[in-house]
Amino acid sequence: MANCPSLAGCPFYNDKMTDKPALANLYKRNYCEKNYTDCARWKVASALGKQAVPSDLFPNQNDRVEKIKNQIE
Repeated sequence: MANCPSLAGCPFYNDKMTDKPALANLYKRNYCEKNYTDCARWKVASALGKQAVPSDLFPNQNDRVEKIKNQIE
């Protein structure tokens, strides 16, 4: 799979987690550069728009996706 189309503006890909480089690299490999359709941030942005993505949403927090979508809809 190709890289995530949202790489340029993604805070997780663009070093938001400088204090945890190993974890940041894991997210980058597993979500941004591999399976971006599994990323919680991508799921929310695709469904509701980038403005609806909470700044504290981590790529692995898929359990929050439905909650976020239900709050907006």
